[in-house]
Amino acid sequence: MKRWARAGTLVFLAAVIVAALSPAAPVTAAGNPRCNGNVAGLLERQVRAYDRRPPAANVGALTQRYADLDSILQQAQLERDILESQCADDQRLPIDDHLAGVIAWAYMLQADIAGKRFSLLNCPAAVSTVPPALLASAWFALGSTANGAPLPAEVMPKLRTRASAIGLALPPFADASQYWRDSLVGKAVGCPSPSPH
Repeated sequence: MKRWARAGTLVFLAAVIVAALSPAAPVTAAGNPRCNGNVAGLLERQVRAYDRRPPAANVGALTQRYADLDSILQQAQLERDILESQCADDQRLPIDDHLAGVIAWAYMLQADIAGKRFSLLNCPAAVSTVPPALLASAWFALGSTANGAPLPAEVMPKLRTRASAIGLALPPFADASQYWRDSLVGKAVGCPSPSPH
């Protein structure tokens, strides 16, 4: 029964996406099923599942999970772009806050993974610079959300705990500018490929 229910949900989502991208006359926001927040809810459930079940502590599993989270980030941004053109502000803004919470959570989980992965690869410079860049991206994502929005409010203390653990000072949201985020992202260094023998 669950399999049929899941299949039905996927068919519905596919139909909504096709309808949203089709060149037909635009649907008014009030009658647009895309403005119901279902995609944001689906992405939230995926991030929660990843948080409950961390990847195995090996480079392959960590790399795969990082890529899975990157896919969620891309889907969340795409959904934001679609909603901006499809939904009225009163419908879009709460979903946008929800998506910001998803984005911040995904960045946090990537920060966890980056630290472990680069430790296994013996890349101390990446260990010390990539997680702060990811947490800064998470904090910046939350900066524009409404005060008390449910998922951002849940994510904020998790993010503060992670930032404190690595010595990253999170500024007030008024000072968490794109420049602040980009300055930390610009300091992030990768892990050089091993030299051929």
